[in-house]
Amino acid sequence: MTEWESSKRGARKFAAQVDPNKIYYTIHTAVYPWGEEKVWRPWQFNERKRPMSGWWSGALSAEGACLRYGPMCDKRPGSHIRPMFECDDDQAYATPGDILQVRNSRREKARR
Repeated sequence: MTEWESSKRGARKFAAQVDPNKIYYTIHTAVYPWGEEKVWRPWQFNERKRPMSGWWSGALSAEGACLRYGPMCDKRPGSHIRPMFECDDDQAYATPGDILQVRNSRREKARR
C-alpha cells in the first residue's frame, strides 16, 4: 500500500503520480453521539479542467484533496473501517417531509 502524506511535498508527489483509472482513499474520524468512528472515502481523479493543472475530482484537484483530506492511500482500508456514506440498513429514519411535518405541527401547537 502506497501512502502520500498530507504536506505540500507529499501532495505534489501524489498529483504527479495520479492514475485516472484508479480509486484512492482517505481515512477520516466521524463524530457520532455514541462516539468517534473511523470511516473511509473514495476519490477518483478522472478529469482535466485545465491543460497544466493536473487531474481533478469534481471541484478538487488531486493536490488539493491530498492537502485537505490526506493522507491518500491507493488501497481500500480493511473491513474494520466503514465507508463514509454507508447506511446500516436501507431505511431512512426521517425524511425531509417528516421533518417539515413535525415543524408545522409544533408551529400549530404554539399558536393555540
